[in-house]
Amino acid sequence: MKNKNRITKLKKINNEKLKKLTSILKSKYNIEPKDIEKIRSVYKIYTKDKIYCLKEFKHNNKKVIIGFYFTKYLKDNGFNNIADYFKTIDGREVVKTDKKYYYLTSWINGKECDFSDISVLRKAVELLAKFHLKAKGFEVKSIKLKDNFNNNWEKKILKICDDLREFKRLIENKKIKTQFDEKYLELIEDNLNLCLEILNIFKKEKYKKLCERAKKEKYVCHDSFYYQNLLLDDNNELYLIDLDSIVYDLPAYDLAKFIRRIMNKKRYSWNYEIAKEMLKIYDEIRKIEDDEYEIILGYLLIPHRFWKLGKKRYFKNKEWSEEKYLRKLEKEIRYKEKKEEFANKFINEFLAKEKSS
Repeated sequence: MKNKNRITKLKKINNEKLKKLTSILKSKYNIEPKDIEKIRSVYKIYTKDKIYCLKEFKHNNKKVIIGFYFTKYLKDNGFNNIADYFKTIDGREVVKTDKKYYYLTSWINGKECDFSDISVLRKAVELLAKFHLKAKGFEVKSIKLKDNFNNNWEKKILKICDDLREFKRLIENKKIKTQFDEKYLELIEDNLNLCLEILNIFKKEKYKKLCERAKKEKYVCHDSFYYQNLLLDDNNELYLIDLDSIVYDLPAYDLAKFIRRIMNKKRYSWNYEIAKEMLKIYDEIRKIEDDEYEIILGYLLIPHRFWKLGKKRYFKNKEWSEEKYLRKLEKEIRYKEKKEEFANKFINEFLAKEKSS
């Protein structure tokens, strides 16, 4: 993974857009911009003595209002590795104009994380554990934050199972099958059986009890904790950005999702020792309960990439070349044995006591 600085992603802004943004900044925030740059999906606002971040979006303002109060909650709890949100001069969290919404935060001058650097990966795991501790208990009474506690994971896994069966039906009904079709079909049954095994984990009473307690304690997950939303500044301090997708869920979900993304990288390729170290670092800050380990393994082993590849091919008909489809499938095939070895080591390390009792 290349180490990318946000400044490298500059996009041109036309004069009409510049005028509109300048007008918003002047009239709503009393800010006189000296220069404006578009970097990815945000605008970098230069003033005489400060730099701000203006974000534009099309969906409703609910997430931004939640993000505003969530940031305050985190800062009040001593979690300062996030940007500050700014209200308008008339006290609003969001500006609405021409069917679009805008909000303003401080600009964090940093570069995206390079997780090929193990020291950065360790810092990220520490930050996630601290985030979960400091975010616990957050609520905004006027706006309901989405939660995944009501059997959502059972439903999601059942949906994957249904889709895999449909992929199988579609392939078997094809008169002419491609090489990709044949190879994908061969793997469907194993992945379907894996999903059914994982489903049993999420049906267990201990999972439901963990959810009940996490719901009562109001545990918040970032839900998009990855390099795009983590910035490393010049002082080697890590910052978490983009709080638009936060959700109530088990912290184990956030942690497992992050580990899974790391394990799917070529550099780590389901290296159990790296995942074990990530779990150990996290556990030293926020204790992982014994019952959480099986849940983490369940999250890790859900065949997301295999399923999503099938969706792209058979539902969305994504126009990739046969070679590209095969290349992505071959990667899943290469990882299959490594994931099985990973699961066995994980079970022996963290779940063996449970099986023997």
